[in-house]
Amino acid sequence: MLAKTLQHTNKKGFTLVELLVVVAIVGILLSLILVMAGQAMQSAKNSTEASSLRQVLQSYVLASADQNGKFIEGYTNNTEETVYDLHGDLVPFPASARYVWRLLPYLDNAVDILYVNGQENVLSQTIESECFSYITSLFPSFGLNSEWMGGDFRTTASPALESKRLYAKYHSDVKTPANQLVFASAKAPTGTEDDPALSDCLGGSVAGLEEGFYEVTSPYDFQWSWNTVDGNHSYAPTMNSADHGYLSARHNGKVLTGQLDGSTSTLTIEQLSDMRRWVPRATTHDWNLTSLFP
Repeated sequence: MLAKTLQHTNKKGFTLVELLVVVAIVGILLSLILVMAGQAMQSAKNSTEASSLRQVLQSYVLASADQNGKFIEGYTNNTEETVYDLHGDLVPFPASARYVWRLLPYLDNAVDILYVNGQENVLSQTIESECFSYITSLFPSFGLNSEWMGGDFRTTASPALESKRLYAKYHSDVKTPANQLVFASAKAPTGTEDDPALSDCLGGSVAGLEEGFYEVTSPYDFQWSWNTVDGNHSYAPTMNSADHGYLSARHNGKVLTGQLDGSTSTLTIEQLSDMRRWVPRATTHDWNLTSLFP
């Protein structure tokens, strides 16, 4: 009996070191699972956004075909064009000037296609607001290359420049559709959520406004700012999208882009500094208007 008792008490349990090793292994496994789950969720979001962008591109081409090959104006001052919201009410300027409400009829008014993933919260928080049509025109997930595609009356389509036809007005103006940027994942400039005009309109702030914007702009004429790291200049993402044309590199450090041929790509902001992606008539990376104004 005594021998059995001694034999029983000599059995060893886990030592402290062994327990710590087990805890460490479990912690590592949990970390890996969380990382993989996060990557899977991000991949799903990226796929959802890319799918929506392809539908937006199809509607853009459909709108062009409906107007005999003419692109919808990127930012218009055409007050004779009537634009309606989801309730059939007239959309006033400047909301009507932006592409959103003029493109939505070609998406069967499925506004959620333009507001993807977390950006859909903007719709749910403003749908009952009198500012809904205005807010919706401002913060879609995709910004339009409005200066060079369809024209922007504030810049390339202004009365002073209209005769030069700097932008693509018709589908036939674009010779390489597979390379022609139309839309890109966009982000509003820093401080947008603090705009007093928006706060007054909505009666408070709305989360998520910044992760979307109605336009993206090219680096032409120093509209982009250099990001300097260790003395080297580059067009790298910064906290303020205004530094790089309102582009959002939310796809693992890259920007989701939509081309005129209906394809989508993910490109770095550095790659998007090439003017040939923006301007149909551009012939060099650093193309400018000098050659057009002798």
